[in-house]
Amino acid sequence: MERTLDSHGDNFLVVSPWGLYMANASPTVIHQIATRRTDWLKPTEHYSVVEHFGPSVITTEGSTWRDHRRVSNASFNERSNAVVWRESIRQAREMSHAWGRREGNTTDVMWIDDVYPDAATTSLHIISRSGFGVKLLWPGEEQVDGEIDGEIEEGYEKFSSHQPLNKHTMTFKESMHTMLRDFIWMGVFSKSTLGMSEMDDELEKLPFKRTKKVWEGYTNLNTYLHELFDLKKASIATGLAERDALDLMVPLITASDILPSDNNNITSKISPTIGLPEILGNSFIFLFAGHETTANSITFLLILLALNLPSQRRLQRTLDTLLSSLPPNPAAWPYPSTFNKLGNSYLGACINEQLRLISSVTMIPKRSARPQTLVLADGKVVKVPTNTFQHFCVASVHRNPSAWPHTKSSLRTPGKENDLDDFVPERPTVRNGGTRGRDGVSDA
Repeated sequence: MERTLDSHGDNFLVVSPWGLYMANASPTVIHQIATRRTDWLKPTEHYSVVEHFGPSVITTEGSTWRDHRRVSNASFNERSNAVVWRESIRQAREMSHAWGRREGNTTDVMWIDDVYPDAATTSLHIISRSGFGVKLLWPGEEQVDGEIDGEIEEGYEKFSSHQPLNKHTMTFKESMHTMLRDFIWMGVFSKSTLGMSEMDDELEKLPFKRTKKVWEGYTNLNTYLHELFDLKKASIATGLAERDALDLMVPLITASDILPSDNNNITSKISPTIGLPEILGNSFIFLFAGHETTANSITFLLILLALNLPSQRRLQRTLDTLLSSLPPNPAAWPYPSTFNKLGNSYLGACINEQLRLISSVTMIPKRSARPQTLVLADGKVVKVPTNTFQHFCVASVHRNPSAWPHTKSSLRTPGKENDLDDFVPERPTVRNGGTRGRDGVSDA
């Protein structure tokens, strides 16, 4: 796509018998489309592959999407950020301990062949604990960790166990990993693709180990989500749920019409679009989206730092300086002061540069609901017909020379005249009215 955009410009239209398609790598045009939500709609049919547990904030549009967004937003605040901060520190420590326990490794010298599986485990543990109250354990970690969290709450043992309990054939973590890795098969063998009334039976009966495993993961995870829903509903009914703590399922339940209307413990804002399928659908999306994108970012950042030793050494010096005055135990580091210092340092610059080079999302689709007028970067005004499909080409706009400061590349990539494919955390960027200087710290 990047080469095509180089040839035809930041915006071009493809006309075919199947419709109109507009490629979009212009920050100017992207801003116009992104801020006109009722004019440019999400093509929800493209998101059906992640709707097997129910509709969610990802798969809906219009007033239904606004309901999902309003209810989901109730969980995200500074207190919930502090919960995520504490759990992230704990999980980073547990990942380091797990590395040290592997054969041939010590606590000081570790050899890691593949970072991604452990990054995925770390991110899943963080979102499970901080977002749903489910404590997941690393191999070798005991069932009880009194130093940090105390005993696992009653009713949650089945989610934390290293072995499947009750009627489950997979652990919660195994079923989640299976769905996250192979959920695409749920879309390939959909009801519409097969022309069958029951996709479930087909996945189970197909003579492939992979599809049988996907079906097993789906049925187990579906049961786990229902069991988690029952636990959360009971905690709300008894007044044990903390309304202002981070819990991604509780606000969905309280906004639905599932709870008894005479429950005095709940100040319920009933939403006619939120029911059990929507509660389960959003819960899966929170687990899926928060898990995969974070794991990818951790993995790619470590790879980029390994390939760029000057940046790695500079980051180490930055961390040594910023953390030298803090307690030796990271669990005692205060939020938000430590978080803000790290985010505004060279570490934040490294993370931003990694996200620029390898985006969490590479394409964002939209479709025009009615005839549109757009102003291109050069000031030209163009008309766009109804039902024109377009993509925000994120990977391309992140390498657009008109949007990013650049210089000559040090990689000597054939055909490249700039360093926008290079990992350069020091790259100056406008931020809050200031510039991010060569040390990666905002001077705004």
